[in-house]
Amino acid sequence: MAVLLILILFFNTYSCENNVEELFKEINEATVKFNAIGADIAWQSALNPGNPALSSKAAVYQERLLSWQHRACKELENFHESHALNLTQERQAYLLCRGPKFIYKEAREISKIYEKLQSIYSNVEVCLLHSIGNNNTNVTIFENAISKYILYIKYLKLDDKAVPFAAKIAASDLKKDGICLKGEEDFEKVMEHSREPEILEWAWLAWREKMKLMKEPYEKLIYVENKAARRNGYTDIGASWRDELEIPNLREISYKLYKNIKPLYALLHGVVRFYLRREYGDIVPEKGPIPAHLLGNLWSQNWEPILDMILPNDINLDERMKSLNWTVKDMVKRAEDFYISIGLPPMTDTFWQKSVFSRDNHSLARCHGTAADMFKNDDFRLLYCSRVSFEDFYVIHHEMGHIQYYMAYKNQPGLFRQANSALHETIGDTLMYAVMTPQHLHRIRLLNDSELYNIRDPYADENYLTKGKLASHRKMIDEFDYEDGQETAINSKKNIIYSHIKHKQNDESHQVTTDDILVLKQALNKLPQIPFSLLMDEYRWKYFEGSIDKDSLNDEFWALAQDIQGIAPSGVRNEEYFDIGAKFHVPDNTPYIRYFLSSFLQHQLFEALCKAAVFGHRNVKEPLPPTIYLNRCDIYGSKAAGRILKDLMSRGHSQHWRQILRETIGEVDISANALKRHYRPLYVILMRLVEKYRIPIGW
Repeated sequence: MAVLLILILFFNTYSCENNVEELFKEINEATVKFNAIGADIAWQSALNPGNPALSSKAAVYQERLLSWQHRACKELENFHESHALNLTQERQAYLLCRGPKFIYKEAREISKIYEKLQSIYSNVEVCLLHSIGNNNTNVTIFENAISKYILYIKYLKLDDKAVPFAAKIAASDLKKDGICLKGEEDFEKVMEHSREPEILEWAWLAWREKMKLMKEPYEKLIYVENKAARRNGYTDIGASWRDELEIPNLREISYKLYKNIKPLYALLHGVVRFYLRREYGDIVPEKGPIPAHLLGNLWSQNWEPILDMILPNDINLDERMKSLNWTVKDMVKRAEDFYISIGLPPMTDTFWQKSVFSRDNHSLARCHGTAADMFKNDDFRLLYCSRVSFEDFYVIHHEMGHIQYYMAYKNQPGLFRQANSALHETIGDTLMYAVMTPQHLHRIRLLNDSELYNIRDPYADENYLTKGKLASHRKMIDEFDYEDGQETAINSKKNIIYSHIKHKQNDESHQVTTDDILVLKQALNKLPQIPFSLLMDEYRWKYFEGSIDKDSLNDEFWALAQDIQGIAPSGVRNEEYFDIGAKFHVPDNTPYIRYFLSSFLQHQLFEALCKAAVFGHRNVKEPLPPTIYLNRCDIYGSKAAGRILKDLMSRGHSQHWRQILRETIGEVDISANALKRHYRPLYVILMRLVEKYRIPIGW
């Protein structure tokens, strides 16, 4: 009798296990099929957003997907409650069933709101009267048109404040007789290249004038998304976003990471403010936040365009690429070559056949860099309206990093063919630190021989860091106090608050090396993105949870921007505006904290790849020799580095990100230490300037 009972139990268990395994096989196969349909709709929508057939196709897809997902999750919940799932199955069930739980009607409403928001963003067009002369660049034409427009407004005395008013009425229909700025690309050109503060202010204001149209539809979007999130046990859609990253105390960790690098950012901020004040005079304060429109970028997240204000000479990589007659395809081929050199696979035939690299022969309204996994037949694609510039070269490397990820985990079960979004954003940016080394820039002919060997003395810098005045300053930098989010450590007691130097002097307190130029270019590009990324989601999290007064939505955004970024808007930004919407990821409803976390992860990963390249194997415990700077660590051709990347990416979402990091690079947490080691040379550059000009730090 006992033997019979054991046999019955055995066969019941065996049958249950078979049922569960079969169920997960079906779920994973269905996941791939649904993902393929969704990817195709998304691709067609990007190429032809006005196609009326896509709307009905998307509606059918959403209805079937939601119906299938709800049924599958209900069945999985029963297996979960009866403890019938193993750890791998539990993880797959979690990945399938997390996130907001939409009903079909809500999903359709969300799609329509998305379309409206993205249309507002993508279809910005501002036209101005202009008689075209012999101008040789579009930027010059734009500048002339804007300048004439501002003078016209002032002449008519239509408004005492002139420029803000100019921004408001700049939308008049002048397409036949005028010149038009279309989309973020044209506005970005003006912000990057102009040095006229009134023109910069006009462009900054005119862009945001259009974005205020998002305010009402965005409120509706979040109302629906919050309902769907609460239906699945979240307090709001922000909690669902944070759950995707699998970091329970994400907010706390994010602020700790920011606090860790804030002294370095504050140094950069202070030096940049000093040089902006030299350039523009009293419109830039000696102390306090920097006017947002003067930083060379539409969103104040990339300050690299103003490098020429700081260093007496620059290395113009854009001009060098053009002088070598690079094409967009050349840039894609060179990016592919780097990945291949470290042992990763080349792009597939379909990639070269189906990708879109420029607007040529395409009427694309939406052209943000996008890497697409079509979930069939090695079909991976890139959509990007690229020009020949180093910024576009970066975007291509970044998006190709996503495609390498897709290829690495393509053999995983359907539910694991994804990854932690912060890790996904990390791969391409990690490779760009290697691309930016003098050795690689020389390899691809963007540096000449003399520039390659124009190197700092690492021992001299090491002495300066440890024995000179900088040693005490570095200690003070590491001991910033925080009161209401503001730095108070660099004060008169510590004797580092310096009076402002208002006249230009020769900045060459030491020879400016190739390394100085490249590390400062990199820092101006990368470091401001860290507080910007935190701001974008901290504000939205507050918005989602309802902790911002509805009558102070825009005011709260700028209060946070000043606190976190140290920037201030041009003029008064009242509640008529919706300035958070000026960045693409808001109408696209894409979380931004993934980029914040990636800013730290990419340094940790690059340091691990560097060690593998230097020592020839992975899991190196000892630090790099002090004479090897990370910004000169050339990993091109290192198969040991490539093996680490392939191992990390091939796991997809089959494991928690902490386990993946531990088993591939020996790290268990996201840390600022590698980032600070990477920018040790930057400390030297910035502190020399702070000492020489007695520059005030903090805002």
